[in-house]
Amino acid sequence: MGQAVTLARWIGSGRRPVTAGQVLRKADVPAAGAALRVDVPARLRTMADIRELHRPWCAAVATGLLQVSDGSVTAGPALEYWPPDDGDLLTGWLAGLRAVCTAESYPQDEDSVRLLALALLTVLGEGGAPVTGGLWQSVFEALQALCDRYDKSSWEPLEAAGRYGAPDTWKPLAGLVALLAGFGAVAGDPGRLAITPLGRWAAGHLAAGLAGRADPGWPAGEMIAEAARFGDEEQQDHVARAWLAEREPVQAAREVLAAAEGMSPLRRSMAVRLVDRLGDDALPAWREAASARCVGPHARAVLAGWDQGPEPGDADWEWLGVEAAAAALEDKGPDEALSRVWESMPGPDLDDRLAAVRATGHPDAGPLARAVAEFAASGAPRSVDQVAQLKVALAHVRPPIWRRVLLPATATLGDLHEVIQVLFGWDGDHLHVFKSGKKRYGDPFVHLEGTGDEEAVRIRDAMTAGGTIAYTYDLGACWEHEITLEKTIPRDHSHVYPVCVEFRGDSPVEYWSEEEPEEPAPFGMKKVNRRLAALGREPT
Repeated sequence: MGQAVTLARWIGSGRRPVTAGQVLRKADVPAAGAALRVDVPARLRTMADIRELHRPWCAAVATGLLQVSDGSVTAGPALEYWPPDDGDLLTGWLAGLRAVCTAESYPQDEDSVRLLALALLTVLGEGGAPVTGGLWQSVFEALQALCDRYDKSSWEPLEAAGRYGAPDTWKPLAGLVALLAGFGAVAGDPGRLAITPLGRWAAGHLAAGLAGRADPGWPAGEMIAEAARFGDEEQQDHVARAWLAEREPVQAAREVLAAAEGMSPLRRSMAVRLVDRLGDDALPAWREAASARCVGPHARAVLAGWDQGPEPGDADWEWLGVEAAAAALEDKGPDEALSRVWESMPGPDLDDRLAAVRATGHPDAGPLARAVAEFAASGAPRSVDQVAQLKVALAHVRPPIWRRVLLPATATLGDLHEVIQVLFGWDGDHLHVFKSGKKRYGDPFVHLEGTGDEEAVRIRDAMTAGGTIAYTYDLGACWEHEITLEKTIPRDHSHVYPVCVEFRGDSPVEYWSEEEPEEPAPFGMKKVNRRLAALGREPT
């Protein structure tokens, strides 16, 4: 933490550019190394490769000592009041430790190093005295127990343990011990480690935010509240799994739906999703709930999906649109709520859409309409008025092949998948995956392991200006695409998006064969834009 403060003071009142990976550019790394008295190699790939620099950088960003935004870094607000009082200092220290653990985790699970550190601290804490000898076996057993408790694969933490191995002895904990010692959580030499008071405190707080199982004896409302603490659906499912398994599906559904009736839209929507996962075994409970005021519209939509009831009318769909917008207001704020209102409610402008919100009779319609109207009147940028200019390029291809396309900033990654299929003429018969940072997203109906729902993530949230995300089509042939957000421009609501505005190179032949070689078909801008226009929503 002292190095994090030094790094923030080195930045001082200035502003330095950062890379797409949110670290200092290579030109500034030697000076940062000199400030922290860290040797910087002459040949450098990225600052993230130098642990002695990257760790204090992560801690400084996590605690607000540094602030990264708009492609640059400045001293953060925490520096002016550093050090804070004891409680805030501990909170900042824990945030720094967790940030470093996240940064050094296996890309598919950002909790892997945190679990490994927690296992080591647990073993040292249970011993009550310095530990010698066979520490790894005890840590391994503690790690397995933690992974079971939090429904995590042990493969990623074990892979991390291998990366922390000492290069001369290959002992798997050497680098982890150095990390925790640097934060003051352990002390002593590698052969005789002891946990510090700070380490004991960390052992009791590092697990915060990990999804544990709900007690099957809890009332349904308590289980829902616990699951709702997590934004990730897999974590929510893990919390609820044991609770649901202790009951017959129809009884579990009845209890959850009854509790959800009086909950907030965000918690009710999550509860409805949990019951939906129970499949047709829950149909009797859905029928019973169909007349309820708040759960009823959800139930009628679910029953229609199972061909067990009529298709909901406009009133139900608009009520559910308000439900989704009110949940978004609670979860992500007024801009996302406005986007949901814009997409789901009828009317030529926002005033008419908000009038439609109020007319639904939804219990949260009034507060939702007021919050959205206040946000719209504030002059803050509105995502519904923005268009993202993306450059989509095929990776590892020479000569270069790329397309420049405009589409609404509120479009989802699922929308972007459809756009890319048109831009490059892919036939759509293969699996695909997006990668944004350490997160992976794909088709929600395919359920690829380790992937989130691409329809639940907007381009606005997946990308930052100048940053890139990756898209792989055909996981066998691996057509890799690099997608860059070049800029955001005002949206002309009289135009239909998406639209391709520039390109280079013809699309490659998807199924090229040496026996029957084909030449790429010429790229036709007009034909492509006709197909893209068919994907676009109405010009509103």
